Amino acid sequence: MFVRSAYDVQKVYDSVGTIKRLSDRIIGIGPFNLIGLDGLLAWLPFPIVGAVYSFGASAYILLSGFRARISPVAWVQAAVVLALDLGISGLEEVAQLILPFFPVGAVADTLYQGHLYASHIVQKDIEKTLYIEESGRDAHASGRHKEHLATMKATKGKKRLVYLLP
Repeated sequence: MFVRSAYDVQKVYDSVGTIKRLSDRIIGIGPFNLIGLDGLLAWLPFPIVGAVYSFGASAYILLSGFRARISPVAWVQAAVVLALDLGISGLEEVAQLILPFFPVGAVADTLYQGHLYASHIVQKDIEKTLYIEESGRDAHASGRHKEHLATMKATKGKKRLVYLLP
């Protein structure tokens, strides 16, 4: 379930980035994200498609963060952002049923880029973490834990230390 190598961590980082670009940046100009798959699906006449996609992408981002052992605070932040995104997608479904010719939910779903924000939280936490391909028990027993802490403190931007092996 958890990642076990630096290569696996990089795969998780890249896959979360793919979801970020797919969901909220299919069309962009320079630094501005105009619309993504989440926003495009909100405009379809089939009310459930956008919500199902949003739920699936949200679950994938949160599961990927869990696999990469991001901090609990970052995971909760991403979950709150994605819950808001799902709420907006749900609002869109209700709004389409009540007011089919007034796209309030579709506009809100297009403008709020929850997958982008949550993916950014997960990726930043992965960047702040120093992943060691060793067991924490072995590192403590051999005294290498102090070396790993020194490496973490010496490396700019690293705030956490995670041992990948049980």
